[in-house]
Amino acid sequence: MARVATLLALVIVAFPVHAQSPSPFLNINPSWSPDGRRLAFQSERDGRAEIWVVDADGQNERRLTRNESDDTHPSWSPDGGWILFDSSRDGTWNLYLIRPDGTGERRLTHRGAGVGPMFARHPSWSPDGKRITFDSDRDGAPEQVWVMDADGRNARRLTSLDGRAGHATWTPDGTRLLFSGVVGDNQDIFIIDAAGGTPRHLTESEGGDGAARMSPDGRSIAFYSERSGSTQIYLAKPDGSSPRAITSDPATKYELAWSPDGSSIAYYSDAPGRFELFVMSADGSNARQVTHSAYHNAWPQWSNDGSSIVFASTRDHDWEIYVMAADGTGQRRLTHSPGRDAHPMFMPGDAKIAFQSPRDYDAVDEVDLYTMDTDGRTQRRLLATPGFDGVPVPSPDGKWIAYQRSAPLVDGKYHWDLYLVAADGREERRLTSAAWSSQVPSWSPDGSRLAIHADPAGRDQLHLLDVASGAMTPLAPSEGSDTSPAYSRDGKFVAFVSTRGGARDLYRVELSTGIVHRVTTGLDVWSQPSFSPDGKKLAFSAMSGVHEVYVVDADGSGLKRLTRGSEGARGPSPD
Repeated sequence: MARVATLLALVIVAFPVHAQSPSPFLNINPSWSPDGRRLAFQSERDGRAEIWVVDADGQNERRLTRNESDDTHPSWSPDGGWILFDSSRDGTWNLYLIRPDGTGERRLTHRGAGVGPMFARHPSWSPDGKRITFDSDRDGAPEQVWVMDADGRNARRLTSLDGRAGHATWTPDGTRLLFSGVVGDNQDIFIIDAAGGTPRHLTESEGGDGAARMSPDGRSIAFYSERSGSTQIYLAKPDGSSPRAITSDPATKYELAWSPDGSSIAYYSDAPGRFELFVMSADGSNARQVTHSAYHNAWPQWSNDGSSIVFASTRDHDWEIYVMAADGTGQRRLTHSPGRDAHPMFMPGDAKIAFQSPRDYDAVDEVDLYTMDTDGRTQRRLLATPGFDGVPVPSPDGKWIAYQRSAPLVDGKYHWDLYLVAADGREERRLTSAAWSSQVPSWSPDGSRLAIHADPAGRDQLHLLDVASGAMTPLAPSEGSDTSPAYSRDGKFVAFVSTRGGARDLYRVELSTGIVHRVTTGLDVWSQPSFSPDGKKLAFSAMSGVHEVYVVDADGSGLKRLTRGSEGARGPSPD
């Protein structure tokens, strides 16, 4: 019975249900570009399947499709000019084309006159680019293998198995097709002439076999099999003889693709706890993960009315600004720009948000200050000066924004001074000019002082800076590194991040007594914390494999995580 259950799981992977369904799939179904430099794949990181591309070394992931339905099973054309995929956007599955840069998207298959709902799925190009194989039930038979011209014409059915057949791919010479077929209660690999005829078994194991792909030199086939009890990738001779496993770890592996030169095999596996893409040498050695779905959530700051938290996230593979309700629900994206939009903070009245961005530059150390409406509209740059202007913090009356500036880098090192800029960007004032760096300001409620961290002794410590005179007073000194201070709304406390207890944790100091209270233990806290308007809670980010946003009571109780970037299960894209 256990074998049958596992077999059914294999069949579901080979022949998915033709509707949207929640699943643990994230990055799957790789297809190599003809030059071997990139992989097209499908990803469900935004809550639905879309087509993405990534360099073969795992760099430069980029999303190509963006719609309310699922786009799956990409297949790169032999000339490199197109990516073929299937999509459910029309109420049933059809085949579409898109260029690798995301342009030129168009539908390839259509329902003919008098033909009821049907699907076309799992496409694959012939080596000469003139034909396409796909799965369909268009003539009323169970899902079978079909072939058509590359322009969508002259479709004809190749297989007539009693059970389902599909996931066909071409042999390198374009004369035959490998496909998966279900006979009885088992899934096996078959081969058939591209002109049609009787298919022939290549495998007949007790476990399910699927996703067969012939190597570019035609000397072997790679496929997945459950014959050993766990799903592994196997190599065999072109006739299916002499099979041998080239993977052995217990993780599940499916849907593989040979690199054009035959030296590597791309596949997907749930070894990281979710399905990600891997590339290994053709003998099974040197496996390496090339996609990473986990993402960061950082720099949370409360709205002035306490109803919302604004933060930054990499969930779309680029730091962007998001907002959510104070309980973590209703997360939605506000910015859509290249570069690292970060350090957001509500302006007084909650009508606008200040943040930093490098969007108008190619260099990562060229950053300016911006404001936007709280729905993401009317984004406006306040400053356009050389260097890094960041960590904007509005004054309590909303007239000024304090921030830190570093001139263009010298020997890769930043030197920070603090500045003020009028909220309309028309006036600027320098606050510090010292041999040491001063960073991360936070206003006192009356606007007379800034809590900052500075390193006059070569170690970051907290200070209170008098805005009018520039005088600095040490605050809660320690033998550790103390950074990222934040005033409470009533001015009685300053929360901060410190290593004084050994790890990076959250602390608060009572200004009237100087008593320091530890709020968290062993959380690896990062970024400036934020007090709720009533002073009872603190929002902050901490490392839990990746940066996550947390809320905790000011006394250290009631710790709650608001974001879930490490599971890889992303919510719907806010755009």
